[in-house]
Amino acid sequence: MEKEKDHFRAPIADTFRRKSPFNSLVEHMCKVKECISILGDGLIEYYKGDYKNFFEIAKKVSKIEHEADIIKRNLRNHLPSFVFIPVDKGKFLWALREQDAILDHAENLSRMLDMRRTKIPKSLQKIFIEHVKLVVKTVEAMEGAVNNLCDLVETSFVKREREQTKEFIYKVHEYEYKADEKKYEMTKEIYKLEKELTPMDVYHLLKIADWVDDIADHAENVADWLRAMIAK
Repeated sequence: MEKEKDHFRAPIADTFRRKSPFNSLVEHMCKVKECISILGDGLIEYYKGDYKNFFEIAKKVSKIEHEADIIKRNLRNHLPSFVFIPVDKGKFLWALREQDAILDHAENLSRMLDMRRTKIPKSLQKIFIEHVKLVVKTVEAMEGAVNNLCDLVETSFVKREREQTKEFIYKVHEYEYKADEKKYEMTKEIYKLEKELTPMDVYHLLKIADWVDDIADHAENVADWLRAMIAK
């Protein structure tokens, strides 16, 4: 009889793992990182003028976005049934929406670039590549922070996990700042070539810079949400 009682006396941590929506948030975040990693590599080749495989990159990005969308919908549909959620549900869904915005930007950007192959001038290729690498690093740092979230919540925000999460958040802000500065440099360089380019080329180059940089902005928004959680 005692064994039967023990069987139903599940550890709190196990119950939390079964009920926690944070695991699904991490699963969604893994899709975000996978998507941006693939897009980042594809953009570097695109910037160098190699377009032949970009159609496949765009297809992969759309496929990952769809897979992440299933995770997002499932999480939203089941969020009211979760027992343990130590944060405001509205703010939790806001963080999920910010992660999802990264995927939306990636899909829209890849489709636009595949439809309209915009040549990156030779003098701009280096700075465009530097920028996208910083944006990818921003997302990677964000993924580290979100991955640390489950441990942070399960341990009731103990100091070691809090400090680890803070380190990831600091890296997100650092890379996002560097990406913004690089985008500012890119914009200046694009306008310097304004007389040598068609108006449509100028528009698309500025659009590429904006949309890639927006990815880092949304990653920073997720980091801000994590920072607010830790501050409580």
